[in-house]
Amino acid sequence: MFGGTPRAQLAVLARHAEARHFPPGSVVARRGERLPGLMVVRYGLVKLTLKGEAERVLRLAGAGETFGEAALFLDQPLPVDVTAVADTALLVVPGVALLALFDSDARFARGLLASVCHRLQALVADFEAATAHGARERLAAYLGSLGADTACLPAPKSVIASRLGMTKETLSRLLRAFIDEGLIAVANREVRLLDRARLADAARASASSRA
Repeated sequence: MFGGTPRAQLAVLARHAEARHFPPGSVVARRGERLPGLMVVRYGLVKLTLKGEAERVLRLAGAGETFGEAALFLDQPLPVDVTAVADTALLVVPGVALLALFDSDARFARGLLASVCHRLQALVADFEAATAHGARERLAAYLGSLGADTACLPAPKSVIASRLGMTKETLSRLLRAFIDEGLIAVANREVRLLDRARLADAARASASSRA
């Protein structure tokens, strides 16, 4: 989002930005509240959730990611709850300074628009995955998206399960199945991908194999 913004303008934003710290489990913002600005994750992890009969994790935001753009620019209350999953530091960029940059820097405006559009596309992809693919396929695709052959799950299994639209019990059962099939190895929250090709096949499995 800020990649093409001149350093002088970034310095102005930095002077107005406020650092905030949140220990694990603490509430960052509640649904219905108004955010004081754009929220930038310096380090740590937050979850954006909807709460009904069961909590549903809509998104996990980690280091370098932002949230709250839509609520800020629409001048509307936050539609989700935000909670720190890990020890987390945020930078709050005030709305007034951000809107001034938006009006004066077309490159920044395009970057912000692209960021919001990518977020929308991700939500559509999540909805498609939840309706067109089974739990096994969703988990296989998620593990394949972790990047490195050995990666640490960014959040507790209960949070990952909610993010993927399944119960923690289903997640544990599927992880055990993948281990038994020789696709992965798991030690606590560390996952080692042993067979990416077969894991990709599992992510593309037909609807008949849904969990």
